[in-house]
Parts: sequence; C-alpha cells; structure tokens
Amino acid sequence: MAHVLSVCRSLQARSSNRAALDVVHAVMRDAGATVDEYDLLARIPPFNPDHVDDAGEIVDDWRARIARVKAVVIASPEYAGSLAGVVKNALDWIVGSGELYTKPVGLVSVGTSGGHHARRALVQTLTWQGAHIVASLGVDAPKSKSDADGRITDPATVVVLEAFARSMMDIPTLVARARLDVVGGVVRAAGIDGHRIAPLD
Repeated sequence: MAHVLSVCRSLQARSSNRAALDVVHAVMRDAGATVDEYDLLARIPPFNPDHVDDAGEIVDDWRARIARVKAVVIASPEYAGSLAGVVKNALDWIVGSGELYTKPVGLVSVGTSGGHHARRALVQTLTWQGAHIVASLGVDAPKSKSDADGRITDPATVVVLEAFARSMMDIPTLVARARLDVVGGVVRAAGIDGHRIAPLD
C-alpha cells in the first residue's frame, strides 16, 4: 500500500491515542507505506451547509488529502460517552463531497475503557456516509501500558497495534466480497445496521 492518511482526534500535546498511532505508523513505514499525518483538526471551521462548495482552503485540503490515499486510520479519544465534537465536525464537511465513500477506514481509541462508545459513534457516522470500516480497536488503561514518556511499551498491546497496522495494509488488496465480509463483521459488532454499508462495483 502506497499511501495512508492518519488522523489523531486528540488535540492534547501528550496523547495516548497519538502514542498508539506511533506504533501503527512504524509498522506501516517499515512495510514501505507513506503515512500522511493530518494535524489540522483544530483549524477546520464549524460545519455550515451553506458553504459546502466554498468551505475554504483548510477544508479543501482536508478533502484532498483523504481523496489521495488508499486508506485512513483514525485514532479518537472518548469524551462524555461519545466522540469529540471536533471529530464529528471534520467528518460533516465530507458528507456531501464523498471522499470517504468506500474508502477503507480503521479506528483506534485509547482510554480508560477503550473508547467503546466513541468507536461505535464513529462506525455509525462513517458507515452512513459510505466509508468502509474495516477495523475497530480499543485499548484500555493506557497509563498501565506506557512508559514515563507516554510511549506504549506493554508487549501485548504493541502486538495488537502492530497486527492492526498490518491488517490495514492488507485491506486494499482484498477482492470486493472479502472486503465487504470484513466490513460487515465490524459494523455488526458495533450494533449498526448492515444495510447502510456502501456496495462495491
């Protein structure tokens, strides 16, 4: 796989979700992938349906970077039982433009309980806009799995993150039926209606 967009939904300077992505990125880059780390979430303006066609340079760049890649990885913290508002806002800007339609997307959430609610909310909103959710991984109790600098060092957790990275690189090579089987498994596990899954030609 040549090109992956990685999005960390946490805006904190020190983030367990970013630490998880560091593990994922290392595996992908070692395998020869190019990883585009998107870090402009805080600059995306509030969604306004009146400006979907003239949203400005930041939104145009966000859409273009999604369109260029083979897959997207999103690491999202959980806030108040759901995903952060900045996450939903960014995704709302691409509902009409469609850059995520049938694009493979992998989700990671690192937090006290593994971000079950944030990941479920992401599976729902992304599936409804046509993205193919091909992986959803929760990592709980990150402080017990990290060193003093916040790097994830727990061997079992590193293995799981590395497996997640390898699965994301394999997905674009799957035939349509096999990919849809993977997507259906993730969507159903999240309790989302499988009839919303976008078909492949």
